[in-house]
Amino acid sequence: MIRYACIAAALTLGIVAPLAAQNASRTYDFQERTRTLAFDPARFFPEGFELAMSVRYLGDDYGYPVYAVAVHKGCTADDRGEARRTCGERLTARMVRSPYEGKPPRPRARGQRLFAMIAQSKPQSDDALLPLLDKAGLEWREADIRKCPTAMAHLRSGQDLRFSAVLGEAAQAPQIVLHADKVSFEIGGYLTRSRYEGWLKPGSPGEWADDFVASLEPCWTPSMALVPWRVIKG
Repeated sequence: MIRYACIAAALTLGIVAPLAAQNASRTYDFQERTRTLAFDPARFFPEGFELAMSVRYLGDDYGYPVYAVAVHKGCTADDRGEARRTCGERLTARMVRSPYEGKPPRPRARGQRLFAMIAQSKPQSDDALLPLLDKAGLEWREADIRKCPTAMAHLRSGQDLRFSAVLGEAAQAPQIVLHADKVSFEIGGYLTRSRYEGWLKPGSPGEWADDFVASLEPCWTPSMALVPWRVIKG
């Protein structure tokens, strides 16, 4: 009888364990969904343009969303009639940034506060999360880069960005970095795309991209475009 009881227990565990795994897999991850819906630069221009540049800043190992920026070169759907004659070379930047009253002690504090606010409501679906994002006070900004002297000056400094290590260099001891903020940065030109993903290492493309976003600070205005978390992706 003991043997049969052990077999029954094993069979029961074999059934319960997969069910528990299935239930765990259904747990709604509002943090990942927030990063996807509100902080994915690919959503900032609903027309589906290939972006000239994108930057996303996440704080700490937990990926606290600080800001995301998308840059489009050329006309948008808002340009009609005569406006389309002069918009071909325009550089339009759009940004989402987590709100913070005053200057945060560290950039990641923006994303920490945003996640803490959303967590209070415990959303279990996108339908529950979207109204929370609407009310979160997220900054949704836009800038014409060519009319922003500080940004244009910084762009000119990016001619010699180096996106990868040179394999032939002598090996150096790696820097130890704990709980680092991370930047994803992508920039494209004619038949080229370059990407950096990593910490804000001094002299890296990630640091340059973060400084570029800072150079836009005096030029941001409220964007009239649809907020990215309300864009319906096809």
